[in-house]
Amino acid sequence: MTLSPHEAADTLRDVAAVEDRSARAYGYQRGSPYLILWGILWTVGYGLTATWPQRGNAVWIAIDAIGMAASFAIGFRSHAGTNVPARRRWMFPGIALITFVFIGATLAVMAPVSPKQIGAFVPLVVAFGYALRGIWGGLRFVVAGAVIAAATLAGFLLLGAYFDLWMAAVGGGALVLAGVWLLRA
Repeated sequence: MTLSPHEAADTLRDVAAVEDRSARAYGYQRGSPYLILWGILWTVGYGLTATWPQRGNAVWIAIDAIGMAASFAIGFRSHAGTNVPARRRWMFPGIALITFVFIGATLAVMAPVSPKQIGAFVPLVVAFGYALRGIWGGLRFVVAGAVIAAATLAGFLLLGAYFDLWMAAVGGGALVLAGVWLLRA
């Protein structure tokens, strides 16, 4: 049996579409544990900040340290026993480190006047990162970023003193739900 040029082109297009869907699903699966982890940490961090605002800095230093260590562990465990090149194993930790440095540098330069501003700025940077990831990795990352950004802005602009509780429930919850949604893709 001989394929016509048109049939061969259609077959190659189908193969490319399957490859794209497979890569997107794999990326969703790889990203899911990070969203769930950080969603839980946001819930705890914002909840504790709402309860003890005077200890907010200490809370977030501990949350970030735990989150970074757990994120590194997830990344390295997920590559264990694979032939993934070393540079790819360091990709997420490198991006996370660059993001933390960027946030710290921006806060040093911009000098926010309230903890609430910091509490809104960091999730907006995270939302931006997920949206960028989605450009290459699939629409679900873009949606997750948009939901996190919208929830953060709504809480910041509309809820005043209840912002931390809002972010604990809605911000953390959105990350967990997005992680589950990615896992089911």
